[in-house]
Amino acid sequence: MRIKKVQFAKLFGYFDYSIEFHEKVTIIHGPNGCGKTTMLKIIDAVFNRNVDYLKATDFQSVCFFFSNELCFIVERKRTNLSTKKEAGGIVYLAYTIEENGARHVFDSFENSKEYIDVVGRVLQSHRPFPFLEKINDEFWYDRKRGVKTTQEEVISLYGPIIYKRYGHELFDDELPESVEQIIQGIDVRLISADRLTVPKKIEPHYGDEKIKIEQRVNIIASDVAKKIRDAIQSYAQLSQAKDRTFPIRAIKQESPMSVETIKYKMVQLESKRKELIETGILEEENDGIDIHDLLQAITENNRQNLSLYASDTEEKLNALSGISSLINLFRNLIDNSFNNKKIIFNKEYGFHFVTTYSDTIIAPENLSSGEQHELVMLYDLIFNTDEHTLVLIDEPELSLHIKWQISYVDELLKIIEGSGFCAVLATHSPQIIHDRWDLTVALPSTN
Repeated sequence: MRIKKVQFAKLFGYFDYSIEFHEKVTIIHGPNGCGKTTMLKIIDAVFNRNVDYLKATDFQSVCFFFSNELCFIVERKRTNLSTKKEAGGIVYLAYTIEENGARHVFDSFENSKEYIDVVGRVLQSHRPFPFLEKINDEFWYDRKRGVKTTQEEVISLYGPIIYKRYGHELFDDELPESVEQIIQGIDVRLISADRLTVPKKIEPHYGDEKIKIEQRVNIIASDVAKKIRDAIQSYAQLSQAKDRTFPIRAIKQESPMSVETIKYKMVQLESKRKELIETGILEEENDGIDIHDLLQAITENNRQNLSLYASDTEEKLNALSGISSLINLFRNLIDNSFNNKKIIFNKEYGFHFVTTYSDTIIAPENLSSGEQHELVMLYDLIFNTDEHTLVLIDEPELSLHIKWQISYVDELLKIIEGSGFCAVLATHSPQIIHDRWDLTVALPSTN
C-alpha cells in the first residue's frame, strides 16, 4: 500500500493543496512561506503518532489517498464545551476512513460523554484549582464565586482548562484499531533541514536537566560499527553451529559437488572474502594459504569433505552479505562525491576518512558542512529504508555544492532502484530539480 496523493485543507488557515505523488520521486517546490516544510512535518507526524505537533499546527485537515483506493482523513478540530470565553476550547483529532463506498468516522468529541468522563475522573483524584474545594462526590465549593456548586457545573465552567492540564493522564489519544492498521502500514522517515545535530538529554545533576548536542555523523558512525558487530556475531554463531555438526553431515552427505564445481565455488568464496576484508567487516588472516595451491589440491579423494566445506563457507559469508552490500553502496557514493577523501570502515569505530594525498585521518565531525549533509542523507536513504518506506527530505540542497545538487536526484534514483522506497523532496533549488521537471509539483505564490 502506497500513498498516491495528499490533500491539505486550510494550511495556516489559508492554503489548499493537492499533491500527486510520482512513482519514485516527487519534488515539491515553491516560494518561502507556502508550507513545504510544514506539509512534510504533518505527514511525518501522522504516521509517527506525533499528536502534539498535529494539534499545535494550523491546518484543517489532511487527506491521504492510497494505491488500494482507500482514503484516510485526519481532521484538526476544536470543541468549545463551555460558554465561558476564558475557558477556551480543546483541540483534538478526528479520523475518517473511506473504503469501498463506506465511510467510517472516529470523532472523540462527536458528543461530550467521553470528555465529561475524562474530566470527571480527573476531579475524583485532583484538586485542579486552589479556589475549588471538594465537598463530596457531587458538590464542590467555588471560593472564586463564593458558591456551592455541582460537579456538572464545575465541568461546564472549568472543564476545558482541567482537560488541558490533566486530561492527558487519562486520555492519551488512543487510536481506533482500523486507524492504527493504516498508520502501521506506512513507514515514514523525515530527513529534516536541521539534520546535522541531535539534542540528547543528560541525567540531571542536582535537579537541573541538561541537554547535550550530539553530531549526527558521530551517531551514524557508531551505528555502522554496531551493525558490523551484529553481523559478525551472527556470522560467528552460524560458524559455530556449522563446525559442530560438520563431521556427521560430512558422513551423511549423499550428493557432493563435482571437483569442477568445488573449484568454481572456491574462487567465488575467495573473491567474496576479499570484498568483506576490504569493506572492514572481516579481518585479513595471514594463514599462508594460496588459492591456486588449494585448487590444485582438490581431488576426488577429498571431494566429499571439500564440497560440504564450500557449501558451509558460502552460507557463512552470505550472513555478512546484507551489511556488506549496504556498506559498498554507501562507500561508492561517498567516494564519488567527496574530493580527495575516501571512507574507511571498521567494526570498532564504524568509519572515518583518509585523504588520498597524505593518508591523513579525518574524523567524521571534522568534515565540511556540505560533506556532513551529504553523508547524513545518504546514510538515512541506504540504511534506514526498505520498499515500504516513504522518505521525506526537507531542503536537500543545504550546504551542498552545485555539482552535488545537480546529481542529487540521479543518485537518489539509483538508491531507490536497490531499495524500492519512495521519496518526497521539498526544495528551493532549481539545481536539485535540474532536468527533472517531470517529477515536480509547484506550489502557488503566497501573494
